[in-house]
Amino acid sequence: MSRVRTVADWTLRIGVSAGVIAYILYDVDRTDLLEALSAVDASALVLPTLVYLAGQTVSAYRWSLLGRSVGLDAPYRDYVRYYYIGMFLNVFGLSTIGGDLARGLYLGGGRRPVLALNSVIFDRLSGLAILMALGAAALIAFPGYDFPWLLSAACIAGGLVLVAVWWTCPRLVRVLPVHNRLRRQVEDDLAPFWRDSGLLLRVTAVSLVFHLLQVFVQWLLARAAGTELPFAYCLVIHPILSLMMALPVSIGGFGVREGGYLYFLTHVHVEDSIAVTMGLLWFAVTALGGLVGSAVFLASGAELPRLRTAEREVPEPVA
Repeated sequence: MSRVRTVADWTLRIGVSAGVIAYILYDVDRTDLLEALSAVDASALVLPTLVYLAGQTVSAYRWSLLGRSVGLDAPYRDYVRYYYIGMFLNVFGLSTIGGDLARGLYLGGGRRPVLALNSVIFDRLSGLAILMALGAAALIAFPGYDFPWLLSAACIAGGLVLVAVWWTCPRLVRVLPVHNRLRRQVEDDLAPFWRDSGLLLRVTAVSLVFHLLQVFVQWLLARAAGTELPFAYCLVIHPILSLMMALPVSIGGFGVREGGYLYFLTHVHVEDSIAVTMGLLWFAVTALGGLVGSAVFLASGAELPRLRTAEREVPEPVA
């Protein structure tokens, strides 16, 4: 990425985060917000954090299914360890190596980095596809929340299309030129993951468990913030909020996250101060998860992975 593009990217992110936060501080009574935050019992975050960590462990299992299917036969505990370290790096961003890149490099061990990174890419793609499918299914099953029709239609259509594209991607890319980079990546690098329909079904099932645990965290956080949300509503809004926070338009999701909670919770008549508090609690849970990841990182030697390991010297044959 060029220097100008990097500056422009960070300017956009800072501007979006600052702009949305400024709007929230203007729109939400700050006294009410402080009262809502001070009313949160710290002990109420214990269960949501434990459920969140359980979900990350389940997600690591999904990744292990994919990695082992292509011969990356590390023990499951290593997949969990690498996943937690990646979670730490993603949350706190203390390195130029992102969390997803780091866990791929750890798993590849400097010998098979491309294959390991492909397993991470497919893990992310499959998780996103199932997340959006869950959101689409929830909107269809629970249509009574009266969202703008364009939002509902976009989420339902987007979710269904994304799943269809994910399942049929190896065939869809054939419409691209033979030397197209995306086509080559799908047909050469990611193809092994699509060849096993049984693997795809197992990955789908594990993804559903993971996302349902994440939705349960949202339900628990609503109670911690001082309100109650129907589990069905958490099913509807969690995929949309997750997609919003994943977009590279803010600093760590700040502003976008709180603005999203403000919109969707006030839509069901939750006080705006409690809605923003719930967004901040979600960040607190992910930060606590990152701290657990930092402990795993330190216990593992606090050494970041390298793209390549030093080649072993091969002794010359004796004449």
